[in-house]
Amino acid sequence: MKLSLPIAIATMTTIGMSAIAPMQSANATEFDEFAVDQSQFVAVAVPYNYRRYKLAIIEQVPGQKACWSESGSSPTVVDLKLLNFDHTNDCLKAVDTNGYSLRINGKDDKVAYLLNLVENNGELRLVADHKDPREPNVVIGRTNGLIESPMKIELDPDWQFTKRLYEGSAIQHIYMSNNPNPQVLENVATLPTTNLPGTGGQASTPSPQPLPQEQPTAVASEPAPPDTVEGFITNILTPLSQAVYNTYNSLFTTTPSGSK
Repeated sequence: MKLSLPIAIATMTTIGMSAIAPMQSANATEFDEFAVDQSQFVAVAVPYNYRRYKLAIIEQVPGQKACWSESGSSPTVVDLKLLNFDHTNDCLKAVDTNGYSLRINGKDDKVAYLLNLVENNGELRLVADHKDPREPNVVIGRTNGLIESPMKIELDPDWQFTKRLYEGSAIQHIYMSNNPNPQVLENVATLPTTNLPGTGGQASTPSPQPLPQEQPTAVASEPAPPDTVEGFITNILTPLSQAVYNTYNSLFTTTPSGSK
């Protein structure tokens, strides 16, 4: 029996969709999270130009050289000790959403929200701005003061650091999570493979800086050139010298792909 043209087209479409659906399901990757020692992590507002800051999260490898120390309060100043030695085996750092992201209500969320450091009422606030203006923004943490030095971002009470989990093994990716009770794992192994689904073909392994997993949702602004008024102020009048800014930039800025 021959099928009419409309029925034949509909039948072929149904067959095609049924063939695609299993592939889509197979390629979908669901990550989980697990609890970590909060004292081994710090979120830092790192100055990279006059009155500009970028977010970096530093993880201390247990038993190794100290990556940072803290002093004072309101704000807490972070002494970035990793600037002074080869921290390859001692410290891990995440400098953009390749290395850190939000996990809200038990799910990854790098699409709906953009993370920004916003000056407000004499402090910096780490704010997750929702792309939908009808949805509320979320304050993740704050510096409780403002100075031109690396400052600790104190996570608000509903938030904590966790790590990404895939099929029972860790991926070197840090979450800022509002899960009050993430699962606790003992002796969790870090995945050594570079062929993880959903990570752009790469998995981060212990190294000075996590390897790219996904495209970042936001890129920090470039420092002002010295021939601008802001650049002049940066070079001459601020407590931090341009050399110090350049050091921060070299450690806490992602190098564009293909550049050297």
